[in-house]
Amino acid sequence: MIVRHSIQTRSVMGEESEMALEKWEPQPEFERFPASATIVQSRLIRLPSSVASMLKLRGKANANLFYDKKRKVIGIKPLDRKEEGSARIRQSDKSTSIHVPSFFRAYEIEVPGIKRFHCWYDEKERMAMIDISKPSPRGRPAGT
Repeated sequence: MIVRHSIQTRSVMGEESEMALEKWEPQPEFERFPASATIVQSRLIRLPSSVASMLKLRGKANANLFYDKKRKVIGIKPLDRKEEGSARIRQSDKSTSIHVPSFFRAYEIEVPGIKRFHCWYDEKERMAMIDISKPSPRGRPAGT
């Protein structure tokens, strides 16, 4: 986040001028960088705790999973209580994960190795969304 400030300065000649300085304030990681989910070998979805909180998955024990074949988007809808066919959400201090190899097999989703994908919270659908159409680059964006 950048906060703009105007500061009055006096030059050597005695003239007043205004200098616009911008104050940089650090933000939580999910605001500074695009949020990403990691998918491990077509069986595990893993999210850092900060991203899982943003996606409203922290503190939830189960979720229903959805898949849009045309857009290649996975939907994760958190549940307040366990339902038939729902996936279990596992949580640690650092991450939240969902182990669902049968989901990936059912939709023939192939993710070899470990890949990151862009994710966001869809207010209209009230669920976390993961775009698996193309992997995100690993690491931090250039210049940060």
